[in-house]
Amino acid sequence: MITEKLYESNSYIGSFEAVVLSCEQNERGYKSILDKTAFFPQGGGQPCDKGFISGIDVFDVQIENGEIFHFTKTPLETGKTVKGEIDFARRFNFMQNHTAEHIVSGLVFKKYGYSNIGFHLNENEVTFDFDGFFSESQLKELEFEANRRVWQNLKVTSFYPDNSELKNISYRSKSGIDGEIRLVSIENTDICACCAPHVKSTGEIGLIKFLGTEKQHGGTRIFMRCGEFALSDYDKKHKEIKRIGEALSTKEDEVFNAVLSLCERLENEKQTLKDYREKLIDYQIKTFDSSKMAILSEYSDIKDLQVLADGLHKTYGGVRIAFGINKEGCSFVMCGDSEILEEEFKKLKTVFSIKGGGRGEIRQGCILSAPAEIKEYFDLQE
Repeated sequence: MITEKLYESNSYIGSFEAVVLSCEQNERGYKSILDKTAFFPQGGGQPCDKGFISGIDVFDVQIENGEIFHFTKTPLETGKTVKGEIDFARRFNFMQNHTAEHIVSGLVFKKYGYSNIGFHLNENEVTFDFDGFFSESQLKELEFEANRRVWQNLKVTSFYPDNSELKNISYRSKSGIDGEIRLVSIENTDICACCAPHVKSTGEIGLIKFLGTEKQHGGTRIFMRCGEFALSDYDKKHKEIKRIGEALSTKEDEVFNAVLSLCERLENEKQTLKDYREKLIDYQIKTFDSSKMAILSEYSDIKDLQVLADGLHKTYGGVRIAFGINKEGCSFVMCGDSEILEEEFKKLKTVFSIKGGGRGEIRQGCILSAPAEIKEYFDLQE
């Protein structure tokens, strides 16, 4: 059975009628073959189309051994004429982004000689990999040149050349293509072997925006959004920048400097707070009642408790414990000579439920008890 691929001859078909040639049940539900379809099956890094067949949800479309299967939870009646309706808004987003990928890949190949060795398109963004590296200025120039191709509203066409024609056409292609080769041509920009639907002119893409890059497989991966995807991304980021500007009482075009200023102030405050904590810990050590084993700190950070407990042990000897109230109960650090510290730690575990441990001259963790119980047991004051 050979299904006529309507999406190849006209990528703008949103609804169609077809005859159900077969319908088989499988572990996912049912998979059906139609005599014709506008549903693009998953392939070439692009997701499949979704939609309905006579009101029945089509949740997946795959091509297996040359046959296009439409996956549904409800069976279709073999021999019956059905109406297919694809989610065209989703399809058009894919068309915008996939055509943009051809523009960028074609420009990269012509200018730098790098090949596109990986492509993935989903509902949020496009990623594609090149076997080479770009400088920041090259990426900026590449993005501008790709958008210039959009503004020129260049013609996009697809066709199946015969073997004699194919020999005289220079085109980009992944290796290992079997059967007829379908070429997608973008005027004065690119010719590439591709099976997916595309827009009919580059102006329909609207906008090409690079979001970032990363090193990948010895080359560069570019993250990109185009068309409605790009508009949605811009809208989200614009709202966030506006909110940040309002929070910092600054203009949107001055947000970056305002954030830098805030970070600098925060670093200064962190240093001031650190100095204060160090002075407080030093004061707690100096004013500690050496007749007691433990002290309650206003800090629960384990590093602060380590400094406090170690300072108490070195100043007054014996086993000393620093407590700090946290969400679970009390964080603690015990410091003392190793030969007596373990005995005191074992004794503590017979009284309280403890998570933690240690070695040498330190034990630390959390006591899973109410702070009031710990305060009473060790006669601690706030």
